[in-house]
Amino acid sequence: MTQSTMKLPTNALLDAMASKTRHVFITGASRGIGEATARLLADKNVHMTLAARSYNRLLGVCMDVGVEKSHAVKLDLVEEQSIDDAITTAESKFGPIDVLICNAGIHEDTPLSDVSAQGRARFRRVIEVNLVGTYFLAQLASLHMRPGGRIIFIGSVLSRVGAPQVNAYAASKHALMGLTRSMALELAPRNIRVNSVNPTWVDTDMARAAINRRAEKTGESVSDVAAKYIGRQPIRRMVKPLEVASYIEFLMGPGGDAITGQGIDISCGMVSP
Repeated sequence: MTQSTMKLPTNALLDAMASKTRHVFITGASRGIGEATARLLADKNVHMTLAARSYNRLLGVCMDVGVEKSHAVKLDLVEEQSIDDAITTAESKFGPIDVLICNAGIHEDTPLSDVSAQGRARFRRVIEVNLVGTYFLAQLASLHMRPGGRIIFIGSVLSRVGAPQVNAYAASKHALMGLTRSMALELAPRNIRVNSVNPTWVDTDMARAAINRRAEKTGESVSDVAAKYIGRQPIRRMVKPLEVASYIEFLMGPGGDAITGQGIDISCGMVSP
């Protein structure tokens, strides 16, 4: 019998990787899932770069989680210079990024019937933020990422299924799963894991705004629209931001070391094999 010559990490090496202070970069950190993740990690052995367009609100989150371990950077994923500057500033403050959490995104209605210039601009904007800018950010962060690093995309139940009226959003989230699988293969030789967390409706400002827009368009009450969306799920409730943050924390830790190229569905039963 031929013995394998593959070298596996020793327990001491794994312990050292887990115990060192890691640099975590979170986009969309001023509210929702990003803010919940920052607060969950506040007492962990990490330094955090918190990024968002809403800089003033972001400063408040930094104050809450601790200014000695967090740093706020303004980030607009539509602007390539903003992406470059955010990564440069983060790495100069806390060193190479060990965990990138790509949470920032936008949701706008893009129905097939809207062929106006404004409708086409909305489609492009959703793709630019949710896919193109997110990819450029992950691309830059990966360049100096050390072995044991993590890239975690926040997808959606619409990474798995379609829905009417939100063509750009569904396309962008499906594309994130393609990025997850491809980047996982490309970065595996460097011992970097890439995964996606795909929740259904999360109780955030973005979800409530989407429900309000649909209510305005249809003339239905906000509560009726919300009940209609939630009613499609076997478990009829919204996901809490902290629940998503808990899965992110799991993927960051030792339990996520053998997981890469995967989409973790938090769909309240809406997605099944």
